[in-house]
Amino acid sequence: MKIAQVNVFFNPYMVGGAEWYVYNVSRQLTLMGHEVHVFTAAGYNGKEAPASEVIEGINVHRFPMTIDWSYRMKVWKGLGEALSAQPFDVIHTYDYAQPHSRVALKVAKKTDTGSTLTVFDVHSMIPRTWYKQFPMKLMEGYLGRGTLVSADKVLVRAPNLIPPLLKLGGEEGKMIVTPSGIRDESLGEFDVKAFRTKYEITGSPIILFLGRLNPLKGPQHLIEAAPSILREFPDAAFVFVGAEQSGYAETLRAQAAKLGVTSAVHFLGPIYDFQEKMQAYASCTVFVLPTTYEGTSQAIFEAMSQAKPVVATNVGGIPYQITDGVDGFLVKYGDPQLLGAKIAELLRDPALAAELGRRAKERVRANRYSILAANLEKIYEGVEAGS
Repeated sequence: MKIAQVNVFFNPYMVGGAEWYVYNVSRQLTLMGHEVHVFTAAGYNGKEAPASEVIEGINVHRFPMTIDWSYRMKVWKGLGEALSAQPFDVIHTYDYAQPHSRVALKVAKKTDTGSTLTVFDVHSMIPRTWYKQFPMKLMEGYLGRGTLVSADKVLVRAPNLIPPLLKLGGEEGKMIVTPSGIRDESLGEFDVKAFRTKYEITGSPIILFLGRLNPLKGPQHLIEAAPSILREFPDAAFVFVGAEQSGYAETLRAQAAKLGVTSAVHFLGPIYDFQEKMQAYASCTVFVLPTTYEGTSQAIFEAMSQAKPVVATNVGGIPYQITDGVDGFLVKYGDPQLLGAKIAELLRDPALAAELGRRAKERVRANRYSILAANLEKIYEGVEAGS
């Protein structure tokens, strides 16, 4: 099949889980013999990538933005014309409330091409201040309803996303739950010593956070929990991996200094190399994601692949990834005391941590990209046949 993937960012701009999913599933589909074209924006944070290139067999097409107001409001120049210029069997676009999805699905209808739309999360469900929530609801109303109706199939990350999408005009018969996952090689072994040496991390145990440094992801709650953990485990290292947004790393550093835990906190910035990122997971004793909301978390799946117990918030689609007390712990969002207590429980009981990690690794085997891409291939075949 000849497949078009349309997402706001792509390699080398791995901004979040959506970008990693598009990259990994496109890579896997290419390995399966399909011709994959990714259509994406050319620039990010003042940097600009080539207009076209081939990455691991994936044909990448990048477009300048005529409007770049926020992550959710970007308009690309020439996207519709480029999608219309060559025949595709399937057009797959990501994010229901983005202008690029409206353009992509319009082209699919015009060219009688099968279409799929992936919804990672429902934006109005994410806790935000009112002045951010208001424009999100406008975007959902203006763009979201149209895209949900236009797509042949709507792929959602977790079952809890279906009810709010139905309220936005989605059709239940079109919706399929398609989770994120791990590269097959994520289940292998990775060099922990190389990671520790490169980043000069001598403390142990390691408590790892991997995600955007943004208050919505909750890294501030992990820092707030650090003093109580350090009283019992004075050599513990708190490692934060991820790109910062709006200078938030400085806010976190100031918080760590105020709490007197600066020497135990390490900010490594983003890690895009697959081997090195997996080394980070392999190095930790506990993986922590105290996020305010998540459709599902790519990082949680990757930590599970390395048999790491996870402590995460009981929000969004995370309960569909982790069963509390079985393969990880779930805690209430915004409760650093409980967060710290659950982390300490795992550090205190290595046998419990190992057992939860073992179960986590077994559970995530079903989410390998070789399996996910094969399932996606069947969905593509269905919308292609019905177009």
